[in-house]
Amino acid sequence: MPEKNQPLIVELEQSHQCTSIEVCDRLRDVRIKWLSTVGGDNKTVTNLFEVDSEHLKLTVRKLREHRNVREVQVVLLGPKRSQLTVRQDKTVATAPYLAKTGTMWLQPTWTEKDVDHVTMLAPSYKNLRAFMDLVKEKGYDLKIKSKHYIKPDEAVSLDTFRTSGFTKLKFASQLLTERQMEAFDLACRYGYYEEPKKTSIEELAGRLGVSPSTYAELLRKAERKLLPVLNDIMRFMK
Repeated sequence: MPEKNQPLIVELEQSHQCTSIEVCDRLRDVRIKWLSTVGGDNKTVTNLFEVDSEHLKLTVRKLREHRNVREVQVVLLGPKRSQLTVRQDKTVATAPYLAKTGTMWLQPTWTEKDVDHVTMLAPSYKNLRAFMDLVKEKGYDLKIKSKHYIKPDEAVSLDTFRTSGFTKLKFASQLLTERQMEAFDLACRYGYYEEPKKTSIEELAGRLGVSPSTYAELLRKAERKLLPVLNDIMRFMK
């Protein structure tokens, strides 16, 4: 039996009074992913979101029309996937409840149709219950899809997650454009970084349907965003 003070990872589905949920409920082909909280004051919070849709203008318009939204800014424009910041009333944000209960999201949450899909890291089951009890008082409908207690031999301290660069690496990866992510993913999957290399820039460029020079530039930009963060993590883990 797991110890009560043992950390755990939990997959949750949650429905509540949420800007993303309400917009996705109206635009059924839109998927919105929360990436990070980037600012806030006493009354509002500003979040960075990724919108997976070809109908960005309509999505932005619906967000701006929402009663709890104060400002929407597009920060990265793509053909099918874009990023934007949304400043909204703090009363509809989940972040304050995470802070109060010592829990945190491990991966970017995403909203589709009328549900938020989230993965949480909780220091203990007690912290998880505290979060669930608190948000249920605020009208959240929660469903636990799975939970996994972290065993002592696989445990990583919560401080490591917060300070090693894990969150920074996750955030940096989200700042890659769709094309940069595709180029980096192909390089990893087809053995470009193995020794000896199992593929070449020319072969990878052909798979992506671009010129070798274009592919090389996409890969350089992706590496420039990811490698410094990876170096920070490695220095911390020494």
